[in-house]
Amino acid sequence: MLGAPPGKPEGAPVKNSTTGPWAWAEDPRAVMWCVTITYGITPEEVLARYGADARTARLLTRQQAAQLAGDDLPEGSVLRAGRTGDWSFCFEDYGVMGCMPGPLSALSRGTETFSVLRGGDGMNGFAYWRDGQCTERFEPGATGTKPRPPHPWWDAVQGRLDASSEEFPGLVPVLEATARHTRAVLDTGILDGPLLTLRLDDSDLTPAPQTPQQAPRPPKGVRGVPARPGPPPPPTMRQAVNVPVT
Repeated sequence: MLGAPPGKPEGAPVKNSTTGPWAWAEDPRAVMWCVTITYGITPEEVLARYGADARTARLLTRQQAAQLAGDDLPEGSVLRAGRTGDWSFCFEDYGVMGCMPGPLSALSRGTETFSVLRGGDGMNGFAYWRDGQCTERFEPGATGTKPRPPHPWWDAVQGRLDASSEEFPGLVPVLEATARHTRAVLDTGILDGPLLTLRLDDSDLTPAPQTPQQAPRPPKGVRGVPARPGPPPPPTMRQAVNVPVT
């Protein structure tokens, strides 16, 4: 499924709609959420790279999964993993594990991972990790967080935000920019339906790398766009399809 809606040319302004595929991201009742999407690994491996035992996961709907987030339980998050095309994702309601360096470093080993956060405090986040290292991290639309060049994902995301022609476009343009690269749309039906679900305590979360790593320059590929690696091992460099262009 392509990131641009049917009948819309690439780069054309896309108006947000609560009935569209991204309705879950526009739901005013949603306080916060976090989603990661990773190339070339299974949903079970996604959960394992977060630090969970995937054998304990159950197929639950979003409504059923909400019952695992009780206030009387240890601090943690409910992880829901699934797959669309060549990409596997993990979604959290009221969770931020998917924006932490430990899981993101593990998720992106030998591949690439995107992270999008809607923060409960009003601060949102986007990150792109590749082979265990972060190449870009910023708050969409906040110029003060613009990374040092080259920043192809800042350009791709900002281009979508500008094209929305809305004063407060939210995170739908950010998800569209990611979907343009991944060719995967996590629509409301997917997230509301049955996904591999479990609760992960904070104490079991994959820790951050011991040695801080400096974000490398994106590898050469299409002008201004990082090329996509193949699945491990070892990662085979190949040209990304449907990549963002500035």
